[in-house]
Amino acid sequence: MAALSGAVFVNSPARAQAAPQPSDDQSATQSAEDAFGATAGINQVGLYSPYSTRGFDLIATGGAFRIDGFFFHPINLPSESLVSGSSINVGLAATALDLPSPTGVVAYQLREPGERSALSVTAGTRGYGAPSVETLGSLVSDDGTFGLVAHSFLSPNERWANGQDGSRVDMAAVASWKPNATTRIRLFGDHSRQAYDGDTAFLPVGDGVPPALKPRRNYGVDWARVRSRSSTAGILAEHGSGGWRLGASAIRSVRSTPHADTTLLEIDRTGTAVSTLFHTPRSRARSDSFELKAGRSFSLAGLNHRIALAARARSTLTLRPDSIAVPSGTFALRGRPADVPEADLPSRAPAARDQVRQRLLSVSYDLAADAVQLRLGAHRTRYAKSYRPVGGAESHNVEQSWLYSASTLWRPLPKLSLFASYVSGLEESGVAPDLAANRGAVLPPVEARQYEVGARIDLTTSLALIVAGFDIRKPIYGLRSDLLYAPVGTVRHRGVEASLTGQVTPTTRVVLGANVLQLRVSGALVEAGAINRVAPGVSRFNGTVAIEQKLTDRWSVDGYLLHEGGRRRDSQSKVEVDGVPFAIVGTTYGWKLGRLNQSLRVQRVNAFQRKGYYATPYGALAPISGAHWRVLITTNS
Repeated sequence: MAALSGAVFVNSPARAQAAPQPSDDQSATQSAEDAFGATAGINQVGLYSPYSTRGFDLIATGGAFRIDGFFFHPINLPSESLVSGSSINVGLAATALDLPSPTGVVAYQLREPGERSALSVTAGTRGYGAPSVETLGSLVSDDGTFGLVAHSFLSPNERWANGQDGSRVDMAAVASWKPNATTRIRLFGDHSRQAYDGDTAFLPVGDGVPPALKPRRNYGVDWARVRSRSSTAGILAEHGSGGWRLGASAIRSVRSTPHADTTLLEIDRTGTAVSTLFHTPRSRARSDSFELKAGRSFSLAGLNHRIALAARARSTLTLRPDSIAVPSGTFALRGRPADVPEADLPSRAPAARDQVRQRLLSVSYDLAADAVQLRLGAHRTRYAKSYRPVGGAESHNVEQSWLYSASTLWRPLPKLSLFASYVSGLEESGVAPDLAANRGAVLPPVEARQYEVGARIDLTTSLALIVAGFDIRKPIYGLRSDLLYAPVGTVRHRGVEASLTGQVTPTTRVVLGANVLQLRVSGALVEAGAINRVAPGVSRFNGTVAIEQKLTDRWSVDGYLLHEGGRRRDSQSKVEVDGVPFAIVGTTYGWKLGRLNQSLRVQRVNAFQRKGYYATPYGALAPISGAHWRVLITTNS
């Protein structure tokens, strides 16, 4: 038995499809309030995503997620059938949050029923010629009190960038009840199923960078398979009365993977790959999140005040067997993977048990005057984690601590706003790896801290410039000389980011952004020469340009370019992986057919036809998706 390390970046179709991408006619360029990350429809813009925000992976570290402002800790990201889009809240946007988080917060928006009943059908291909069809329907009562929106997506012959083929089904519904103008209750749920030809992971060995992969070639073992099911369900309740605002939520996120095969390829610079298949029998995971909050706004002494209390909790349980390693031969990337006889592998096996229970009690205070706003928060947290490996003894850890947040906003001029903030937060550390003397021991969570200052300048009524400087520091774990896996230093990301977003002309909207990062690792391992001082897998410069040009009332063109600069390949070597300019260009044309509204959406993904890899913080490489077309026709009633 051999475990597949969670530190290896797995190139999974599920991961590639995680971003919300409903194909009803929406524009991320139009909806983005800044250049720090937004999704809507099949479009995305901005510098950041849940996988990389200011150089950190929000998902791997436990992250900070919200659904329409409510606390949420997902096992799997919400499906595109459930949410209409998302945004990354950093900088100025994060100062408005009662519970901010170091690095940022991922905010999802549930689908809304709209103002009237409607139905739309979208058909076409999202990539590599794979056909798909999706429906979006809503029912709304005459008085607007009740509303229901439902979405489904079906791709029976899905094709992914790394050559996997399979199928995918998503479905979701959101029901809304508004008994009065200040009360709303929503029930929601989604369910997704995927089956495909197995995941792949690419790990460089030796010096240099491996040659690029052939487009749409599956380098995995030919009998590898993945089958997975996931769902999210919950209830959100909101009520306002006078100066009071009340809210409550309960959300469950579940994933079940009856069968998971991952082919790990260790590749050198000549393209020689050593292949190992890791088979994981049935695994399951669930996460329950709860929130109860109340806020009171009032005026006193000519100032506006707000006091808010909140109780939040989450419980996460993961049952995962050890992976079984199957040596799968050696081959050259320019050829085909070695033929491997199908192994007789178990579908079920004893599972390791990983459970986390966390509670947060928060109090926040807001003060607002004509030109000044102040927000203070204190959060008492209790974090308890237990882990029982297969055939081993249980390890557990309980941490109790205070976390703090503070932000201020000052408007010295009508078009100039200055802001500053501080926030601390707990991030999960997992368990000690197998090679450590304390193998399987629960590692205490680390406390991350972020300091930030910035400014917003309203150049016009519809065009704004945001500039911010930030410093984020987190303790890191590593293997000490005594073979204990323990704190060994600190990683610091210090940087400057800028956003220019808005209407340049009545028909032209832009989203421009850039950042420069200084990435530093310090501590005993750096001083001993075991790891580099530069953090791996993070670009030191990133730039993005998104533009949407309306040509006529029916026709528009758009483009999105994200350049991610060069990255250090891993923490031991000084090999650099080249930067990647990744472009998407598209056009949308609408027309009427009788009483029906129709639109055609065409996009060229990876328009520059770039090849190669992205370096990741985990040492593995992520292949660049090959060039392909998206062609979708939507009919709306």
